[in-house]
Formats: sequence, structure tokens, C-alpha cells
Amino acid sequence: MPATQGKIIPIAVLNAAVAGSALGAHEREAVEHAIAVHALRPGPLIELLHAVQDMLGHIPEAAVPRIADALNLSRAEVHGVISYYPHFRSTPAGRHVLQVCRAEACQSRGADALLAHAGQALGCGSSGHGHGHGTSADGAVTLEPVYCLGLCASSPAVMLDGQPHAHVSANGLDALIAQCRQPEQAVEPVAQPVHAGAGAGPGVRVYVPRDAAALAVGADAVAGALQRECAARGLQVQIVRNGSRGLLWLETLVEVETPEGRVAYGPVTADAVPGLIDAGMLQGGSHALCHGLTEAIAYLARQERLTFARVGVIDPLNLSDYAAHGGWQGLERAARMEPAAIVQEVLDSGLRGRGGAAFPAGIKWKTVAAAAGPQKYIACNADEGDSGTFADRLLMEGDPYTLIEGMAIAGLAVGATQGLVYVRSEYPHAIATLREAIARAEAAGWLGRDVAGSGRAFHMEVRKGAGSYVCGEETAMLESIEGRRGIVRAKPPLPAIAGLWGRPTVINNVITLATVPLILARGAAFYQGFGMGRSRGTLPFQLAGNIARGGLVEKAFGLSLRELVEDFGGGTATGRTVKAVQVGGPLGSYVAPADWDVPLDYEAYAAKGNVVGHGGIVVHDDTADMAQLARYAMEFCAIESCGKCTPCRIGSTRGVEVIDRIVRAGTDPAAHAGQVALLESLCDTMQHGSMCAMGGMTPYPVRSALNHYPQDFGIESTTAAAAA
Repeated sequence: MPATQGKIIPIAVLNAAVAGSALGAHEREAVEHAIAVHALRPGPLIELLHAVQDMLGHIPEAAVPRIADALNLSRAEVHGVISYYPHFRSTPAGRHVLQVCRAEACQSRGADALLAHAGQALGCGSSGHGHGHGTSADGAVTLEPVYCLGLCASSPAVMLDGQPHAHVSANGLDALIAQCRQPEQAVEPVAQPVHAGAGAGPGVRVYVPRDAAALAVGADAVAGALQRECAARGLQVQIVRNGSRGLLWLETLVEVETPEGRVAYGPVTADAVPGLIDAGMLQGGSHALCHGLTEAIAYLARQERLTFARVGVIDPLNLSDYAAHGGWQGLERAARMEPAAIVQEVLDSGLRGRGGAAFPAGIKWKTVAAAAGPQKYIACNADEGDSGTFADRLLMEGDPYTLIEGMAIAGLAVGATQGLVYVRSEYPHAIATLREAIARAEAAGWLGRDVAGSGRAFHMEVRKGAGSYVCGEETAMLESIEGRRGIVRAKPPLPAIAGLWGRPTVINNVITLATVPLILARGAAFYQGFGMGRSRGTLPFQLAGNIARGGLVEKAFGLSLRELVEDFGGGTATGRTVKAVQVGGPLGSYVAPADWDVPLDYEAYAAKGNVVGHGGIVVHDDTADMAQLARYAMEFCAIESCGKCTPCRIGSTRGVEVIDRIVRAGTDPAAHAGQVALLESLCDTMQHGSMCAMGGMTPYPVRSALNHYPQDFGIESTTAAAAA
């Protein structure tokens, strides 16, 4: 604790401390520029702080009074936001920032050992369970743990100065650190969207993805090598930077357009390019890396690609390409419909929220449409922080217009004229792509004052998060958009009645809104034709962690976990036995092996005490320590809790302590009994007493690990069963 804990510090002393560290000329210029750009926008504080940190690398303490005055806030409010969000720094970082993912998917492939290795290599140390952090003595690198980079099928993953790196080994990490320590070797900044336009000229069309997962394994180097090699040989090619098909174990997946269709090659590295061209790749020739026609690859051919039909197929920012593949048809139809009819179409489709809660989307829309008020909003929750989930990122980077189209349809349906997409700061490429897509869509008339000729207005903007997991909860997200700490709001009132800035607000996640254009284009009955029971349509399941064929599988509800993990995923990447599968993110259960054949359906899973959630699936092999994974669930809750309610804030910290005592008890049944009972009581309090799912669902992975894998806690199975 700080030495001042418990003491009253006169305000004059605080003011003097701040005044004693005046802004330099460069810092003052950066702060004033950020204020000029952002101060007049609604809820500007977080965007303004991002702007300052982007320019300076941190937010100087001496900037706080000026920012507070400009926004008519207290200094405490500004300090509170800076200290709340992990993304913000109040002290200078090193020349480079290295973030190592600690989420469960990356843990399954050795992320904690990688973080500890980084801490040792940089002299930052580590504490407890691999929490390396700090800045190296030479000022070259600041090391930070991060709790999901959305590269869950390519673990372990790191991000260096905003650039992703996948399948990182200790040697690979050493190479990145060595690069950072050479001042003349500047690390490339985050790439902005660059697309060779489809049909821009003569030559064979070659597709090289620019999705973050592809960039993390060298897709830019592959594109560059192709361009150079073909130029040297006098071969004409059009290189189109598409999104990822979702076959992430094959990235970089290069596709060549032939008269028979697109032929796939992967995983392609830059040094493999000359040999591929020698083998006739540009004509679809045979090679060890050739997988034949892309659409015939079994992993893709067995899917029902509805929401993701265009992802990996089109140039994400090419408006003509989007239209040629069915884009804007739903919005054009909605523009000719009465608002109530649009809402009814969504109701009839059976579409339920794909963010995890599975609440019927049409009911939210109907509530907002009926609410009175001069201003309404559409808020898209793109704070995809769950380990094992990356579908939102794949779609935003690979087909952003379908999200834009879905939000515009929602606006027409409920009478909203403003839409905001809240995207996590760990997704810089998705943010850049979305912002460019919004600008192009508005210039083309799909957004703006007259949406698709409807005579009605709808505008959109992107808001960037700052590293808080709990902002995935809808009311915490609203607080963050409004420029405050992401603290969960009490309900009622519901956001549909009093949401963003107190106005009626539709809140849906990316996949929910991106599914709407298809429903409007093809009709509710078409979408109802997929799925089972009350779970209609498809869900993009995401296979991650220790899995041989990680990636995205869009299937209708009703297949089993075993089909996904074994048939699509091919078992573990290590070749060892699958031990545990977590479904539904870090707050989801470890599904009992006996339930791996239960149909994936909201009600069927709920009946077993499990959740489908956002469709994230994290696989662990038989080396996994389930007691440590249960401990991590409590630790993660303690780190990410917004702190508003006691069961979550305190319960998670006590949970870590109790699990540690259970593990230390060894195999002594008498020592276990009381601690296991205490853990069960604690979980019950958290589940039923927490304000939101952060504390309320943390017991799911803890209890399921304890009950299905008691031996990892040193407990005989009968002991765990009796405690439950």
C-alpha cells in the first residue's frame, strides 16, 4: 500500500505536487491537440486519453489538470479513469511494449512459462504465477501481461507495439527482444488497411489474408515475397488482401483464382514462395502445400456459412466486391419497409443474442422501438474479451460492411440515428478496418442523412476500449462509452429504456447484428430453417487452445462438442489425450467428458449447468492442471472485477486463497473437507449475490474443475461429489 494510505492529504499539497511537474512543450502540444479534436464530442475522456497516449506513450500526471478543466471534470474523475483501465499508463513506457497473453487458450500452450521467460530475459522478474511486468533496465522494453489478444487458435500469442505474433516459442521471443534492443531496428507500426482492389488490372488474382491471425504468422512478408518474385519473373498478378477463411492452422493461406475456382495453399511462408511459383501455383499446380479447391476442403465444406459467407472471400473494404456477393440487399429491403415490419422479421427469425446471454434480439428491438424519446442509439458490443473467442475480430477485419449494414437496419427498425461500435483496444487492426469501412459506406450513401434512399438518417462511429474485461458487460460498456470507469450499473432501468446517455438503446454484439442483413435479405423462414429447438440459425464456434486444427466453424445448433473437437479440430496439437474442454469463455464450465455428445443448444447446455456463451471452445490435453486453471478463474475475476459489488470483489480474492489451501492439503481427506465446503459456500455467494456475470459465473469453471477433475486438487472423487 502507498505510504499515504489512511492519511488525509490537503488539496493544496496535491495541487503543488502536480504543479511541480510541468508539461514540456511537446507534451503540452500533444495534450492541446487531443483536446481540440475530442473535447466537444459526447463522452470524450477515454478517446482523448487514447490520443494523448498515442502521441506521448503515456499520460503525464501534469496533463490531468488541463484535461479536467477542458472537459469540466474534477481531477479525481480523470485520475480515476486513467488508473482504472489497464491500457493507460501514467509513467513512460520503454521504447517498445511487449504484451504476452495469459488467457486460458494461450496457457494451454505454455503462455505462463513464456511470460516468465520474458521477465527473466528483460530483468523484469515475475511473481507468483508468472506475472512478469515492468520495464527493462535499458529502457528498451516494457513487459505487460494481457488477458486475451484474440489469437486463441494460434497460441501462445504476443503483441509487440501493436503487431501480433503467433505460435511464439522462447527462442522466437528472444529474437523479438533482441530486435527491440537495437535502436536502429525500428519495429513496424500497426499496419493500416491496404487493399489491392479486385479487378484493378490484368494478371492472376492471388488472395493473401490481412486478418490479424495471418499477420501474426507473416502474411505481409508472404504478400511482399509474391509481389517481388512475380515482378522479377515478369509475371502479372493482382494481390488481394482478403480476410481469413478461419482455417487458422493453415495461415498464411494463399488462394489462387483459376477457371475451376480458388485453389488453396498453406501454411505458406515467404521463403516457400519461389518453390510454389516453380511448381505452377499461379495455375493451381500441385505442391506439398496445395489443398485443392478451397471450397472442397472438408473443414469448410461441412459448414453452414451464413453470417460468415463472405469472410475470406472478398476484399473487406471493396464496396463493389461486397455488393457482388449479396451485400446491401437486406438494407435495401429494410429501407422500403415499415419499422415495425423490420422488427417483426427479426422476431420471427428466432435470432438470439450471440454475445452469450442468448436473449431474443427482436424483443430488445421491439422494446426500444416502443420507448419514447427524441434520441435512440444502437450500441454494438465488440469487446470480445473471452479466451477462445475471435469470431467478432474475424468478421470486423474480414467483412466489416455486414456489421455496418446490420446496425443501419437496426437503426431503421427502432428509430435510432446514431450507432457506436465499442471495440477492445487489443484489436487495432479491426478498429482501423472498421473506421475506414464506415467512411467509405457513408461516402457511398449507405450511412449518413439518407440511408439507402430511405429518407432516414443513421451515423456510425467506433469507440476504443482500454483493456477492461468487465466492459463486455453491457452497462459497464455504456459507462465506458460515456467516458467513465467501466462500473456495472444496477438494473432496472434496462438499457432498452434508459441506456446510453439515458436514452433508449439497442445493445447487441457483433455476430447478432451481422446476422441481421441475411435475415432481411432471405427472410425469417430461411434463417429458421437452421438449428434446433429454440436455438435457431447458426453459431460461429471457435476452436482454440491445444487443438490441431484451430479455427472458426459456423454450424447450425445441434452438433456435439465431440464433433467439433475431434472431427473438425483433429484432437490436440500435442497429440496427447484431450483432458478438458471449456465452453463459453473464462466464465464457462469445463464440460464433463460424459456430456461431450450433448447437442450444442442453449437449453440443452443450460440443463447440464453449462453455457454455450459466445461459442468459444478451449481444449486442454492431459498435462493440464485443473486446480491451477480453477485458481486462474478466481484470480482473473479478482484482476478484472469492476469492484462495485462485494461478492465479486472480495469473493474472488478469497477464492484464490481457499484453492491454494486445498492444493496444499495434499491427499489428506480431513484437511480437504472443510476447505472444499468453504469453496462451495463461497461460489454459491458469488453466483447468487454478484451484480453481473463477472462474479456470478466465475464459479462455473471452478466448480466444474473441482467436480470433474477432483484428483487434480488431491481429492478423491467421492469427496468432491459429497461437497457438491
